[in-house]
Amino acid sequence: MIIREKDPLNLEMPFGTLDGFTTPNERFYVRCHFPIPQIDIRRWKLRIEGAIERPMEFTFDELQQFQKRNLTATIECAGNSRVFLTPKAKGVQWELGAVGNAEWTGVFLADILRQAGVRSGAREVVLEGADNGAIAEPPRPTGKVHFARSLPINKAMDDVILADEMNGDPLPASHGFPLRAVVPGWYGMASVKWLRRIIVTEDLFQGYYQTVDYAYWHRSLSPYRGHK
Repeated sequence: MIIREKDPLNLEMPFGTLDGFTTPNERFYVRCHFPIPQIDIRRWKLRIEGAIERPMEFTFDELQQFQKRNLTATIECAGNSRVFLTPKAKGVQWELGAVGNAEWTGVFLADILRQAGVRSGAREVVLEGADNGAIAEPPRPTGKVHFARSLPINKAMDDVILADEMNGDPLPASHGFPLRAVVPGWYGMASVKWLRRIIVTEDLFQGYYQTVDYAYWHRSLSPYRGHK
């Protein structure tokens, strides 16, 4: 693997070694925004809260009671091939190998949300990881933040998997142990790793990794509508 950063860990697959449809776990690229969290599976729980009828918590064993699903999906960093941009753009300087394809095993996010009872006004589902830290570059929030992204409720209720296995093996620590989201058809930042909390919201999520990083601004055609 090509080391792009050591702290936090960011590893790239040498793209020239690609020789099959499925990327082996040890050659699947690693993208971290903060240090990999150390999680005790005996104490870990997944919390479901927000615009739902029944706030819930699940242990790892309790999640195993849901029907298991298999999904083969590609995950690619939104910054893949960034090194080739002119002028140079900030961020991890990936070449071609920040992409991988794996068979993921887990449960549908929709199955969990249905058990919790999503309210009719629900608009988005926020996925929050256990990884956290302070943002180095301005504009930045004060103190530490968790990596979190949101999905529209329709996508969350469609084909999103909460995976605990990768290519038939337990999810490795660098890929989100014990549980990560896999969001087919979306860039990798949506597939939040080290899941610890799911929040159903009736408002648009305004988290750092939703509105500052992994976001862009464009000017509206109408001067009366401001910026989007």
